Amino acid sequence: MEKSKLNRRSFLAGGTAVAGLAATGLSAPAFAQKKRQLNMVMGWPHNFPGLASIAYNWAKYVEELSDGELTVKVHAAGELVGASEIWDAVGSGAADCYHGVPNWVASKWQGANFFAVIPFGLNALEHAGWIYHGGGQQLQQDIWRKLLNVVPFHAGATGQQWGGWFNREIKDLDSFRGVTIRSTGITAEVYKRAGASPAVIVAAEVFPALQSGAIDAAEVVGPWLDMANGIHQHGKYYYTPGWQEPSSAGEIGLNADLFDDLTPKQKIIVERAAQAANAINLGEWSYYNAEFFHKLWTEHKTDVRVFPDDVLTVLARESAKLMDELGNADENSKRVYASWKPYRDRALAYSVHSALPSLHARKIAVDAGW
Repeated sequence: MEKSKLNRRSFLAGGTAVAGLAATGLSAPAFAQKKRQLNMVMGWPHNFPGLASIAYNWAKYVEELSDGELTVKVHAAGELVGASEIWDAVGSGAADCYHGVPNWVASKWQGANFFAVIPFGLNALEHAGWIYHGGGQQLQQDIWRKLLNVVPFHAGATGQQWGGWFNREIKDLDSFRGVTIRSTGITAEVYKRAGASPAVIVAAEVFPALQSGAIDAAEVVGPWLDMANGIHQHGKYYYTPGWQEPSSAGEIGLNADLFDDLTPKQKIIVERAAQAANAINLGEWSYYNAEFFHKLWTEHKTDVRVFPDDVLTVLARESAKLMDELGNADENSKRVYASWKPYRDRALAYSVHSALPSLHARKIAVDAGW
């Protein structure tokens, strides 16, 4: 999508621009009686599990907190613009706000991955810690304003994902090398460096590719989304952990000119609504992943496997090298990496001494029948 050269004020005021907008199905915000209706574009279909709900919850909270002063009309991917075009649409003023995942911005700037997901990186709570308390949100907003003309807010997190569905058993590093796996982004690069063969396949083609043997494996998300999409019917082994995505973060962003024109109260409302939508989504993924894993385990007798240590060791080493390259690629990346990396190291060290023993204790409780 070609970026418009019009700024937001001329966009809303100019008759030709508004006429062109109406022709595409978009409409300018309504200002009658000090009310604004914002057009929101998102990277998902309506009712997409765990993701579309974030946009709808944010829209609901914004309207409630503003007593109807701000309302939001949510448009699914493809209705007004494609999923990959939402940042351009909002940055140019053709839409007012969006919901998507920051790593989609990686086509413009690879450092965007640090705000979304990094292999062997931060889990959902740790990422929220960096965003809210470690300066991550301010860094992202500074960069996004300059790069995209939007103001982003952290909104949504999948939590721990899974390694994926495999039709080839991974017993050790030798059996891992050469495995053909559907993967994307920086995960695909890590797989390649570790000796696997990543395949870039659109989601709609994953099932036939697994069935035909064109690929050996596919990593998607986790029990809830995987089962909702039927992928469990085509994979023999379900591997854990999702080393590639200890969590995947989402974001809600507003056109920077629009955000600057909001009242101080309205700015607080859109931010607090994003925080609320994020908190609700954290619980959503935790609840439904547990529910759907129970079905996979008890009803479908899913064969759950754990990646061998030697495989995880190679993947971790290659991830570390790649992250260091990304973190030093340009000045913006260096700023982000200087903030993210020390916190990531401390967070993982803390988890080894807190979360790991706690999970071991929980396993003992499960094994004991409690």
